[in-house]
Amino acid sequence: MYCQLNKNDEGIPAHFHSFGEDSAIVLQGELTYDVSFEQQLKAVENDIVFGWINYVHGYHNSSLTALHILIFATPEHNESIYDPAYLPKGEYPSIRLAKMTSDMMKITSERMIFSTKQRNIAQHNMMIFDWYKKELQIMEHHDQPASIQPNSIVIQFKDNANM
Repeated sequence: MYCQLNKNDEGIPAHFHSFGEDSAIVLQGELTYDVSFEQQLKAVENDIVFGWINYVHGYHNSSLTALHILIFATPEHNESIYDPAYLPKGEYPSIRLAKMTSDMMKITSERMIFSTKQRNIAQHNMMIFDWYKKELQIMEHHDQPASIQPNSIVIQFKDNANM
């Protein structure tokens, strides 16, 4: 989902996903990212923020210029029941902010994988985002194997069978 938030916009208020997740790439501008009512992070172009399962988070623009973000969400079974005892099971639940670079480590959560490592197969649940060109390519089953460029990140939604 693409969003543009101007300074006077309400933004995306604090919310959580009890079973799903969302993460956002800053395309342009400065994002103020609220995390669990405990901290605010500033993210700029080519930063990615992570909204893990059951963590309260929100998106706001505090600068004068428009904020452009690309949000990747897995809101399956998103019930409105907040259970602070249920924390993410992914490998990197403490990571909230990362800079996209060609040597960015693979970051996985319960539902998503972000990696600059090359993939040699096209899958229906895979996208490639070129942060230099600001282009998103959605892979289909019939697509040829992808060649990941140094300025691209693979975003993959995990299948229910793999969770």
